[in-house]
Amino acid sequence: MYACSAEQTNQLFMANNRQNNLTPALTGYYLPNFCEANAFLRLLLVVELVAIVFALVSFDGGSFYIHIALNSVLMLWIGLTSAAVLCWLSRQAVMQNILHATLIATGVTLLTTLIVSLVSIDLVEKMQLPVGAQNTAYILLRNMSVTAILVGLALRYFYLQYESEKILEIQAKARLQALQARIRPHFLFNSMNTIASLTHDQPDLAEQAIENLSDLFRASLAAEASIPLQQELELARRYIQIESLRLGDRLRVNWVLPSENIDVSLPALTLQPLIENAIYHGIEPLAEGGTIEVQIRRHDDFIEIIISNPLLEDRTEQHREGNNMAVANIRERLQIAYSGVASMQQLEENERFTVTLKLPVLAAKTQ
Repeated sequence: MYACSAEQTNQLFMANNRQNNLTPALTGYYLPNFCEANAFLRLLLVVELVAIVFALVSFDGGSFYIHIALNSVLMLWIGLTSAAVLCWLSRQAVMQNILHATLIATGVTLLTTLIVSLVSIDLVEKMQLPVGAQNTAYILLRNMSVTAILVGLALRYFYLQYESEKILEIQAKARLQALQARIRPHFLFNSMNTIASLTHDQPDLAEQAIENLSDLFRASLAAEASIPLQQELELARRYIQIESLRLGDRLRVNWVLPSENIDVSLPALTLQPLIENAIYHGIEPLAEGGTIEVQIRRHDDFIEIIISNPLLEDRTEQHREGNNMAVANIRERLQIAYSGVASMQQLEENERFTVTLKLPVLAAKTQ
């Protein structure tokens, strides 16, 4: 069978769309992860600033410095204890949605405020510190009211930030999928041109190429927007097999791959267009052909993918400039998938054209 049937193709498209569903799911745990040191330090800074402001507003006599110190200790005690409890509860997976997270965070903070306030009142009385005399009920009501207001503002801020991040993520997914949709027809069009060139003179090779294209296009349709590096290399190898049927011994590929399997993902059909450009601009114009080199190097926190091809000495005989859309497409997809961390560079040196991709050793955004 030379190609996917219409029903198979439709099923592949539907499966791919299900994998790339863009419907937002604002049902997750939207609070900061208080188990992380960064979140804990930010909380420490905010609580201390609030404590200073509260001390300035509530000062009504006695030693001002002791008043500030007591308010700082009180609020740090409340803030850090609440954060520690919320960290523990998040690890127990009790906050499964926004409602649970909101109710639990509010309840934990108010309960902590009540307990800390009672303990602090008792300590102040026992230590006979020089603070203004105030009614216990008033202090409790004041502390609980201030805590409720601050918690409400904080939760609102966290929720708006959560929604904003979700919207940006959805927009990035939509943009990534649009770019992905543009690269597939381009890839199919060029592969069909290769097959067409074999149809009249070498029908057997054309038949084999159609079978290879069927397998290759089926794999690309079934792939998620982000796929493992090994799967992307397999897609590139299949495309090279198709081109080898047309170019024969003129096309040579030198693979320099690490011995260990690199656990990294990248947008699907990233390497194939680059290899296609290398064949089109570097191999086809040369009567004797040439060698495309594909190197993958592992560094500490990123991998380097290098694809190079030979260049003609006389550039006037070079193929037309070609499809820069594919290169720009890849660069933009990498920027979206890796949030600007990945890079793509092009260089002409020593009669060779080289494209270098640098990707962080972490999974690209899955769709």
